[in-house]
Order: sequence, then C-alpha cells, then structure tokens
Amino acid sequence: MSGGSTGIGGGEQGAPGPARERNVRVRDATIPLRKLIPNLITAASLCAGVAGVHFAQQGAFEKAIGAIVVAFVLDGLDGRMARLLKATSRFGETFDSIADFTAFGAAPAFIMYQWIVQTHAVKSSQPWEALVALVVVIYALCAAIRLARFTMQARRKKLGSPTTPFFQGLPAPASGGAALVPAMLSLSSVSFVTPYWAAVAWLLLLSVFMVSTIPMLSIKGVRISRRLILPLMAGVGILALGVMKDAWLTGSVFFLLYLATFPIAVVLHRRHERASAGAGLSSPGRRS
Repeated sequence: MSGGSTGIGGGEQGAPGPARERNVRVRDATIPLRKLIPNLITAASLCAGVAGVHFAQQGAFEKAIGAIVVAFVLDGLDGRMARLLKATSRFGETFDSIADFTAFGAAPAFIMYQWIVQTHAVKSSQPWEALVALVVVIYALCAAIRLARFTMQARRKKLGSPTTPFFQGLPAPASGGAALVPAMLSLSSVSFVTPYWAAVAWLLLLSVFMVSTIPMLSIKGVRISRRLILPLMAGVGILALGVMKDAWLTGSVFFLLYLATFPIAVVLHRRHERASAGAGLSSPGRRS
C-alpha cells in the first residue's frame, strides 16, 4: 500500500472528510407553526370521529352524528389549508387517510350498529344482530380499502399536482355521511324509522360504491358556466335555510342527491377521457 493513503493507522482517520460532511443532514430544532396547522385540523377531525363513537355508545345519536358533521367540515379544511400555507407533505396525506378511516369508516359503522340495535331492539341472541355486526365490519373494511387505494394513487402523483374533477369510487367522507342517512331521517321532522333490513342493505350498497371504480363528481376540479353562478348561489342559500329549519332532513337529502349524481359523473367522465385522448393524439411530437 502506498504511503500517501490514510488507512487504518492514519492520523486523519477520525477527521470527517468533505464527502462525509456533505452527507450529514442537520435537522432544525424548530419548524414554522404554519406547517402544523393542517395536521392539527386533521387531528381534530380524527378526535371528532372518536367522539362520535363515544356518544353513540351512550345512545346520544344527535351528538354522535353532529361529531361526524364536524369531522366532515374539518376534513374539507385541512387539505385546503395545507395548499394555502404551502405545507403539503407525505406525512400529512397519510395522516389524513388515517383520520378519514376513523371519522368516516370506523365511526359511522359503529354509530349505525348502535342505532340499528338500539332503535329496533335487536338482541345479541338474535341472528339479525350477527348480520348487522358482519355488515358494519364489511363497511369499515371497504372504507379502509378505499382509503388505501386513494393513498397509493396519491403517492404516485407529485405533491400539489392538479386534481381531476372525479373520484374513483365513492369518497370516504361522502360515504360516511350517507351511511348515517337512516339515523338522520329518524331524527328529522319526518321521523322516518328505516327498517333494519333496509339500513343493512344501505350499508352494503355504500360498501360496494366505495371499492368500485365508478367515477363520482369532485368539486375540486369542476368548472361551471358563468350563467350558472346565480342559480348556484341560490341553491347554497336554500341549503343554508334548510339546515336552519331541519338540519337532519337537509343533510339526508344532500347526501342522497350526491349519490344520485353518479350517472351524470359517468357521462362526464367518458367525455373527459375522450377529450384527454384527443388532446394527446393531436399534441405535436406524439408518436402513433
């Protein structure tokens, strides 16, 4: 070995070289508060879902559903706050999926189980109780699968990349709200008590919608005509009035109407795919 090499016995062995200094990453002991705000909102959404489970166990279904509504509102804020404050991160996306599963997967499943069992006096010794438990487990499992697929697709995209105007399958927040429609109708002014077999079938239908590839509308990438601005504002006003008059009935109608838009979403999605394919084929430099 030549004498110029600093080997085992070299006096400079302990001194870090330039390459080693470049590889050392120094983490700042502090971070800007703005980067924590979206995650704090997500944490509040998760806690609201847990609160819904707590209230449902006590039979306080108004408070339980109200907690899920709070989680629904917070879920709509955390992502927008992250983009507004430029605080998007992979951790935030994963944390949001966990919070969504808690608030819109596990919590609605438990609330509906308690509502069916308590409202219809289904005893643990009856075969129906086992069926109800099985269905709510299937619902929670489908919500987990839906969110895992969403998280996997999100990781394939660049952070902050443009969103499409469609969801693949029923999104978890909409499903969580729709799952509570039977309970909300019983609390509304119409006082309609959904039969337990219909509530079970409703949860199964939502489970299928969640794991399906049916396109559903997303307001994130939707553009509307200027002629529809005034009707849209009037519709929002009517929605606000309905919430003040009968929040439970208005919420039920809102989620049912959103589910009813899936045929429209299918047609618009096909047009969007054809337009995207045509734009790709007509772009310069594209090979046939």
